[in-house]
Amino acid sequence: MELTAEPVRSFEDFYRDEWASIRRAVGLVVNDRELARVCVDEAMTRAHGRWHQVSAMDRPAGWVYRVAINEARSRDRRLGLERDRRPPGPLAAVPGADAVADPAIAAAIARLPLDQRSVVVLRFYLEWSTEEVAEAIGVAPGTVKSRLHRALRRLESSLRESA
Repeated sequence: MELTAEPVRSFEDFYRDEWASIRRAVGLVVNDRELARVCVDEAMTRAHGRWHQVSAMDRPAGWVYRVAINEARSRDRRLGLERDRRPPGPLAAVPGADAVADPAIAAAIARLPLDQRSVVVLRFYLEWSTEEVAEAIGVAPGTVKSRLHRALRRLESSLRESA
């Protein structure tokens, strides 16, 4: 992640402006609201401790998102859970479903593998560019495009089956 010269905003402003959207995005990706809250809180705590470095990045929210997702994966491994492979529960239990206009789309997104779910959420829910998504998840822009293409094909197929 590129660094700029001076912090643009205070940590408090960043937290107030970004926490809720990052938590909803992480919740959509990990399929667990409480885990998302805990992991985003942990990521924000780490960001606060390094705010001079994190605030100088082009997209501090991308750094926090990545740390939160990594924390969720670590917690899943420690607990022996396989959230990626677990089918979603009822739509009401799908985290962030209220943020997606069509309930069928929210459920279809929840069924995507984590890597595909992540690019869909960041690209369309947070409206980040392909390059910003790539930076946030630590892959090449071409990888983001490929994952997005596969995810959209799966979503189309899933929505066609549920119609």
